[in-house]
Amino acid sequence: MTKITPLLREIFMILLLSVFLALVYNAFSSRGISLIRKEILKIAAPDSVLFSRSSLDDSTHGVKVIAPLHERALRNQDSMAKLYPTIHESDFKIISLVQLKKLLGEKRGVMLDARSAGEYKQGHIKGASNIPALDVEKYFDKLVTIPRDTLVIIYCNNPECDLGQMLADFLKVMEFKHLLIYDDGWDGWTQAKMPIDTTSINY
Repeated sequence: MTKITPLLREIFMILLLSVFLALVYNAFSSRGISLIRKEILKIAAPDSVLFSRSSLDDSTHGVKVIAPLHERALRNQDSMAKLYPTIHESDFKIISLVQLKKLLGEKRGVMLDARSAGEYKQGHIKGASNIPALDVEKYFDKLVTIPRDTLVIIYCNNPECDLGQMLADFLKVMEFKHLLIYDDGWDGWTQAKMPIDTTSINY
């Protein structure tokens, strides 16, 4: 028993040293993983940014279709600045179902489904390509062919799903400039009884 105790002590010290070195490496590495989850600030993208002035006018009633937060901004130009004084690197611009439908109707941008390949095959938004966020590195050769100034719309399951944000983070590192997240995701799409597509899209 006396011979086993020093061996266990050595194993424990090696494990402790390994954990310490791993934490030090993670802290100073450019690819380090944050140990404390940062709260992601989601910013509602106003229609005035997404659409041209002419497309904001409803052709039938001549009424502007605007998001609720943007309506407040129209009444008071400083209101949005007070709500979101600074846009940080980890902030995301989100869009509503109405805005998504309008963008799809205008055939704007590229839409990416960040869910798994299995979920994508069961059903997805028409026109969306599948780039699973958990395996995004495997799709680098496809993503690199997309011009960096392309409007990219990303969705996953719902506002609690982190996959869309993970994919957006990856695309930011690749220097994509115009990223939007449809925050209600697949759950919001199906709850609104929107059409479901099962055909796959490849680059």
